[in-house]
Amino acid sequence: MTADRVREVSFLVGLVSESTCVRNAIRLLVAIELLACTGQAPTQMNRLSPPTLSISATTQVLSVAGGAPDLEVSASLRNAAQSRIRVAVGAQCPLFVRVFPDPRGEYAGSLDASTACPPGASTLELAPGETTVLTRVLDADTLASFAPGTYGVNVAVTTSTGLIGVWAGPVQLPLASSP
Repeated sequence: MTADRVREVSFLVGLVSESTCVRNAIRLLVAIELLACTGQAPTQMNRLSPPTLSISATTQVLSVAGGAPDLEVSASLRNAAQSRIRVAVGAQCPLFVRVFPDPRGEYAGSLDASTACPPGASTLELAPGETTVLTRVLDADTLASFAPGTYGVNVAVTTSTGLIGVWAGPVQLPLASSP
């Protein structure tokens, strides 16, 4: 083998070695990038979300003797989690009800920080599997401030794990008395 041929083979071996190193470096960078794309540290990837309540809400027209009807809004809460959940209740934090113009009578989200209860409000603790119903009555005087039409009703419940809002359905104002 000539000296030129030895240099040529050595050069090619060096290229192959560098190429392998470059490929390995690229693979390492791609792996790091893929892990970074999850937006979570490796220790957070298997974390469970905080426990939440199962909530459903309804509205019901309440007849009032000798007067215009009231609107009762109810939220049925069920703790399906494996841990206790505290729910804000009481005079300081009644069931939050939002009535808003909605000519279509369809669901519309409406949660923001203003619908949450203040820290330190009285709480009710629900054990796993327990249920409760929170109600709020909107009296005829309050409802009279709304123009006639279709409105949506949303409720919000403040818990120890966050703020949960649900759709209670549409309502036609003024209310018609129940038969």
